[in-house]
Amino acid sequence: MSKPVSEKKVVKTLVDICLAEGLKEVVISPGSRNAPLIMTFAAQPELECFSIVDERSAGFFALGMAQQTGRPVALVCTSGSALLNYAPALSEAYYQQIPLVVISADRPVEWIDQADGQTIRQEGALDNVVKYSCQLPVAATNEDDAWYVNRLVNEAFYQCCYPQPGPVHINLPLREPLYGKTVHSGKPVRTIQQVRTSHMISPENLAELAVTWNKSDRILIVVGAQKPDPLLNELLLKLAEQEQVVILTETISNVRGEAIVSGVDKVVSTITEEEVHFYKPNLLITVDGAVVSKMVKTFLRQYPAKHHWHISPVNRHLDTYRQLTTSIESELREFLEQILPLVESVKSRYKETWLKRAARSEKHHDEYLEKIAWSDLQAYETVAHHLPSDWQVQWGNSSAVRYAQLFKEFYKQESFCNRGTSGIDGCLSTAVGASYATGKNTLLVVGDLSFMYDNNGLWNHYLRSNLKIVVINNGGGGIFRFIPGPSDTEELETFFEASQNIQLKPLAEMYGLDYLVADDQTSLKENLPKLLEANDKPIILEVKTPARENAGVLKAYFKRLKEEL
Repeated sequence: MSKPVSEKKVVKTLVDICLAEGLKEVVISPGSRNAPLIMTFAAQPELECFSIVDERSAGFFALGMAQQTGRPVALVCTSGSALLNYAPALSEAYYQQIPLVVISADRPVEWIDQADGQTIRQEGALDNVVKYSCQLPVAATNEDDAWYVNRLVNEAFYQCCYPQPGPVHINLPLREPLYGKTVHSGKPVRTIQQVRTSHMISPENLAELAVTWNKSDRILIVVGAQKPDPLLNELLLKLAEQEQVVILTETISNVRGEAIVSGVDKVVSTITEEEVHFYKPNLLITVDGAVVSKMVKTFLRQYPAKHHWHISPVNRHLDTYRQLTTSIESELREFLEQILPLVESVKSRYKETWLKRAARSEKHHDEYLEKIAWSDLQAYETVAHHLPSDWQVQWGNSSAVRYAQLFKEFYKQESFCNRGTSGIDGCLSTAVGASYATGKNTLLVVGDLSFMYDNNGLWNHYLRSNLKIVVINNGGGGIFRFIPGPSDTEELETFFEASQNIQLKPLAEMYGLDYLVADDQTSLKENLPKLLEANDKPIILEVKTPARENAGVLKAYFKRLKEEL
């Protein structure tokens, strides 16, 4: 027998379509206006409902879950400013192409701008960071209303998943009373099936592309952030066998192999003006997915290729490097499967040149790290040598993900980072959601400011013991001591680094987490096994490094890479 749910038919229809579309997880933030939604979602045995008070954290928690499962996760909030707190997570989901369904309760339209409590202009409030938004009627009292609700919600789920995933927003005005319940009739709900198609490039276009490929003796493929995909990895490795093909990756590319050039900053930073011709491509191939390295972007913008292909399933015409000549509407994997039989290795020293320089940089890297003092760089090296390859890593933004690129050991794990908008907000909440969704051993490596900015990510009941957290406490935004501009200003410590006297031990105790601390390499080596071993609760390992010395160590590192053997 059906459970009593909200008496509002519009809510019942909305929830029924969510179920029919295969929704599994709903992240709810408390409120009163969304009571009909809460009561109806919570009554569904097919759904796992999560209660997270802070809507900003809730948004990133849902993003972390959807990032791992690949399926839509719903967010439910009350009226007023609650909705606006989803914006950071939705902007990240929009640019990462992660499916989220925001369902916001609202006041009836007649009360908007009438000085009523918790009432703002919610309709379309998130349009800049969602693929689609709609406002449902306040009630579904006749067949036309019911059809309209059904059509709008079906459209929302279509836009959430096709042709590429992304966030959508459903706004639902609700009138009082809000807490009435009833048992509705069991009439089946209509859903609109979507048949996915593949992108088949015409034989004529494929032939043209193959001609360009086979005439190019310097082909550079830059792979930004990608989901782990063994088949894609295999296809790229086949291309990497060709003498004229170089593939550049980063940790969050989740692509690895002997012929792949990883740690791109270690190579690109060493290229002199006299050497540019040997490294610049005549065919550049890029794909959707953020590239972290500013050095790579600067190099490719400064020295453009004759041909630049960008491969995107939604034909986005991304011109990141200011040289786009061809936009190819296709998934990367499908494109490679179609073009591989038509391309061939061309006699070239291009791959050899890149791999030799990568080997030289790796040698200098090892020699330099043998001699350095305690610093951020040494801390990351120590973590890299202790982390098992079967773990998942969630990287904090700014310094954390950039340091990660420098260590080949970090290319063994599955890596993720919020590089859609590259903000420091939400890194912790995302890691909590990801670790809950997968159950995998998950390490979050994050800076102190980013961690504190999102410490509400620990304010929930969904922290699993598989989550381990390394907080690099270098006294603030350490990256600003390295990049030109802020590092030379008198406002550096106050306004750029925003130096804080952060006490992480009391915070860990407040949330019931275990706490470890390291302030040199010896204590870090002693504590890492304790961090990584099985435990009954999450652990924070605070790693204290010297703020003023870190930038000097990193600058000297890149200077050493440029030196001849």
